Amino acid sequence: MTTRQRAGKRSAHERFPEVIDAAVRVFTRDGYRTARMSDVAREAGMSEAALYRYVGSKEGLFVLAIRHALLLEPVAELLASQDGAAEVFPLKPPSLEETIKHVREFVAEEVPFGSLAQAMRVDEPEHPAAELESIMRELFSLEAQTREAADMIERSARELPELADLLNSGLRSPVLGALTEYLDRRARSGRLRDTPDSAATARLVLETLTWFARHRFSDPYGAAIPDHLAEDTAVDALLHALVSPDHLARAGRA
Repeated sequence: MTTRQRAGKRSAHERFPEVIDAAVRVFTRDGYRTARMSDVAREAGMSEAALYRYVGSKEGLFVLAIRHALLLEPVAELLASQDGAAEVFPLKPPSLEETIKHVREFVAEEVPFGSLAQAMRVDEPEHPAAELESIMRELFSLEAQTREAADMIERSARELPELADLLNSGLRSPVLGALTEYLDRRARSGRLRDTPDSAATARLVLETLTWFARHRFSDPYGAAIPDHLAEDTAVDALLHALVSPDHLARAGRA
């Protein structure tokens, strides 16, 4: 260890998470086309030359930011996978095209997931209100955790058609499809209320959860709502819209 390191100079490994956080902020604010490496360097508090020592191109940095923000390859895991390598930096991430393909494949394999996947394996749940609540809280949590990625992709999708297609058909459509099937099955079995259209209802559920988990931050009033209150409000309203009074009473939510 050098004298400068002992005096408190941080290593490239230690600074790299700040670089990715800065990239996410800049790409979300400016979009992919407009953002410059110099903008990210300034946001991260370093020189542009120093930034290029981490990753050799703007596309590479964008890909790393997407993979990190979508929880596909968080910075900590990426650095851990490189542990012991003689020269970690500059990183050589896959192309944007390869990353989009990876995201599509990952989502196709994982959706439905968690509580929704478990519910799809059950024909007649004993507690439909609790089942639906678990599904919605899980979706809310996912929207909240990937808020930065979604905001960044939405901003850059205005300039990159492939990202717009990823956002709509690659990320949202599989979730909406699974949720539509679930709601339709539960309505036909009488476990949930019958609505005019299951697909429209699935979109209502997802859009409501998305607004309270993500989009509320763009609204002055919404941004002031604490996370737990935003989640409870959205879930409570949707439960009362979709679950019969009898099932709500049994769940203690009447």
